[in-house]
Amino acid sequence: MARRKQKLYLGCDDGASSFKCIGSSGEELVTIVMPSATIEQRSETLDRYRQQTGDLSMRSFVGIDDEYYAVGKLATRLGATQPLKPLKSETIVYKILGMVSIMAQRLNLGTSFDLSLGCLLPPGEFRDRERIKAALIVALTDFDTPIGVFSVQLVECNFYAEGTGIVHLLQVNNRESFGTAIILMAGHRNLSFYATESHQLTGMGTSDLGFNHWVKAVQAVTYNYDLPNLSSAIANYWLKQKDTLYLEPILRNTVAELRASELQALVREIELTHDNYCNSIFNWLNEQLPDRIDELMLAGGGGDVLQAELIEYFAGKLTPNPQYKHKYVIFNSSVFNLPTLDVPDEYQSRMADVYCMWKYLMPQPKIKAKTTKTK
Repeated sequence: MARRKQKLYLGCDDGASSFKCIGSSGEELVTIVMPSATIEQRSETLDRYRQQTGDLSMRSFVGIDDEYYAVGKLATRLGATQPLKPLKSETIVYKILGMVSIMAQRLNLGTSFDLSLGCLLPPGEFRDRERIKAALIVALTDFDTPIGVFSVQLVECNFYAEGTGIVHLLQVNNRESFGTAIILMAGHRNLSFYATESHQLTGMGTSDLGFNHWVKAVQAVTYNYDLPNLSSAIANYWLKQKDTLYLEPILRNTVAELRASELQALVREIELTHDNYCNSIFNWLNEQLPDRIDELMLAGGGGDVLQAELIEYFAGKLTPNPQYKHKYVIFNSSVFNLPTLDVPDEYQSRMADVYCMWKYLMPQPKIKAKTTKTK
């Protein structure tokens, strides 16, 4: 009897700053976060990484025909910058191929198997899904990696707009509510919302007011700090109650007096640009949101950073809910007791959308009760 072909179940969320994935072949669950970076390289330049051993996520590249791209951590080491201007759909094929090979190594799948794929795309790029699928079908059948040439058959492939997983989380866990709910997805590049009425999607909108909008405003009026490092520094500074310890590693000056002055200037610009950034968000929301809002769901890394400001903004707009003793109702993913995944703490809430897509929208492998999670 012929051996049954193995299948990889892979869920991906291609964020502007990180590529977040969940994978399984039916026995264990693997979670991986890698930089959302790609860079084209000569195949000869990448040959050295074929000779190395160990975790493929540190040296991942893919070759399609005669074109080679380093992805993730290797792309960053080779000089790739944070991919904010190019559309995600322009590079997502290389990242998916790289992740397929990384998951295959972790799950001992070899280089030939079936693939069931679910992938989140920004609402503005959702129209590109058929083009991406067509490119994937061709590329997966024959692509080169540091651990060999892969031949993978794409047997299932579904794309969803960012935030769709969170929408289903709210609907599944809040069945008794039939009012108007807003799901606000505050990502790195985009700020989007979904409006539902009695669990039916009634409207959506998206803008470029993601967290990076604030970061770039700070960068423009300071020392032109490296964008990814500045982004992490501002997020941690704001989340950790304005502890300047998180800003110090990016400072340029080495003389103590000049360093103190630089830190003071950086803090001042973060505060000033924060006010402008929040006003831009609130003005956009004022134009977009329905008059009645019964419940709110905050999601995404930007939603964590600006949680206090967003709650204050929405508090005066929400209708008191009799189901909750006439209080206004604001949720985030932690309310619904999502599992703690084996990723850095700052990524837990950012994994919620892809985890919910995985759980509620994708076909499910038979996973053992005790899952194995891998960084």
